[in-house]
Amino acid sequence: MKQLTIFRILSFLLVPVAILFAIMDIFLFVMALSANPALLLFAFALACFVIYVFASLKFLMSNIDHQKTSSSTLKDWIKVNAYASLFISVLFLMNSTAAFFINDINLRQMISEMMEQQSEISDKISLDVFIKMFRVVSSIMFCISAISIAHILIQFKLLKRYDYLFNKA
Repeated sequence: MKQLTIFRILSFLLVPVAILFAIMDIFLFVMALSANPALLLFAFALACFVIYVFASLKFLMSNIDHQKTSSSTLKDWIKVNAYASLFISVLFLMNSTAAFFINDINLRQMISEMMEQQSEISDKISLDVFIKMFRVVSSIMFCISAISIAHILIQFKLLKRYDYLFNKA
């Protein structure tokens, strides 16, 4: 029961993140189609995360809470998108963890080189503000990825426990 409570809390923490990622994904998808097709992979990975969160929420709200049965396709949607979400969450976790260990000198050098390439950014934002933003975003992404990894691991256990709620095809 404690696991289910944790899962419920994590699910509702991930819903606003999924909504934000869905909005970002729409813009990313349009940018990928118009300017940079290499972004399509990242756009689809974000879409998998969004689909996973809402499919998982549906599983929680209708299957577990109301003990309703659903088709096995919901279970398949959850599993497939959970693997993609786990992949992207691990990448986010590794990147944000690496950002914590970059010393300020190397970070200043890396960001100043990036800002030189993007002259419109360097005119509007100072280097110190950009470094603070980088640290804050890294901390937020660390928390989001840790929450989503824990959610996915609990989700797999709950799928096994509540397997009887899915219609066998």
